[in-house]
Amino acid sequence: MLDSLDTLIAFVLIMLVVSLVITIAVQMTSAALNLRGLNLLNGLSSTFAAIAPDLKQNTKDLARFILNGPILSDSFLPNWPVIRWWRHSSAIRTDEVFDAIHRIASGRRPASSTLKESAQTLLVALGMDEKIISGAAAKLHSLQEPAKSVAGTASAAVQSLSDEKVRAQVQAAYQKFQYWTNICQERVQQWFTMHTRIATIFFALVFASWLQLDTVDIFKLVSSNRALRDKLVAQSTVIASQAEKALGDSPNILQEAFDAWRDQSDEKVKAAVALIKVGPNDTREKLTGRIEQALESVSNKGALLKSFNDTVDKTVTDTLKKQASNYAVAKADFDNTGFELFPKNNRGRWGNRWYQGWEGHFWGVLFSVGLLSLGAPFWYNALKSLSSLRSTVAQNISNEQKQAQKQTGRGSPSEPPPTVLPS
Repeated sequence: MLDSLDTLIAFVLIMLVVSLVITIAVQMTSAALNLRGLNLLNGLSSTFAAIAPDLKQNTKDLARFILNGPILSDSFLPNWPVIRWWRHSSAIRTDEVFDAIHRIASGRRPASSTLKESAQTLLVALGMDEKIISGAAAKLHSLQEPAKSVAGTASAAVQSLSDEKVRAQVQAAYQKFQYWTNICQERVQQWFTMHTRIATIFFALVFASWLQLDTVDIFKLVSSNRALRDKLVAQSTVIASQAEKALGDSPNILQEAFDAWRDQSDEKVKAAVALIKVGPNDTREKLTGRIEQALESVSNKGALLKSFNDTVDKTVTDTLKKQASNYAVAKADFDNTGFELFPKNNRGRWGNRWYQGWEGHFWGVLFSVGLLSLGAPFWYNALKSLSSLRSTVAQNISNEQKQAQKQTGRGSPSEPPPTVLPS
């Protein structure tokens, strides 16, 4: 029984170490390509198209112009086509986007005539009158705002207008837009999850092929080589602890970022967000929305929310560095087992060159791709369950052996006294 469990633990441990490499590669790719920003661009573009179908291809240009603008994006990179995706904001708030649209439509933010017309069409589709948009623009232009001030929220813009009809239409349009942006952010999260899953499958294919990981061969090796199996099992606890550090999930990152941001805020902000708890299913957008609601009475809400998002970005970057460091430690512990994860001397496992000896291993490698696509969290949980089961089984076997020894001792005949033994 223990030999079978040890075989499974050794096999799962190998899958876990490779999956950790894949997880780090996926996260680095996601950060390098700004997948959240690109998905947000597509989601906002689709939302604009749903609100105003007449915009057609102009929706993406308008969404890109808003996400790259100074209100939402704080990127210092130039707006070059090659690196344009890095400038896209990865998180939005409804009032910021609505205010950006209104600024473009009213001419307060310089934009091309096409973008200005698209923004006006979008506001009209939300229920505003073109004449009211022009009138609101004239009144908003009369406001005295510092040149470097952060954009006011939509509610502040509404309060600045004295005309009740204007205020009512802007408020109604904002409520409709808020409904659409909530749907947009849900879709963006779904798309981001789908794209990371695709990236996981892609890197599983890359690493399974590059490392020539044949599931059948690996299982045969750990089941027949007792010395290797025992070493893998002995290192499983150490590697699992490093994997736990490397697999810091999103809620933990959000909790760490929220705690750091709250600790550096003033007492008024701490009191406003005191009741906010980071749940296991929280996303960055959901948590930002709850913080925004809690800071309604705070004057510098925009700056505080930007500070929170900056803290989240920094926490993600620091976590990625820690994951790479933790994987290096786990890899060093794994090397002590004697299993060669990376073929040495640029030679393949089945020949003198990587491309040699694939006959009979194709399906085993393909099966490894499917197993590695399950993700590092799956293999980490499997390793924990198997290790716990092994401890229980080992304890039960030990108790049974002790019980058997006691019963054997009671049933054995006692020695006769030395006085009756023949001399």
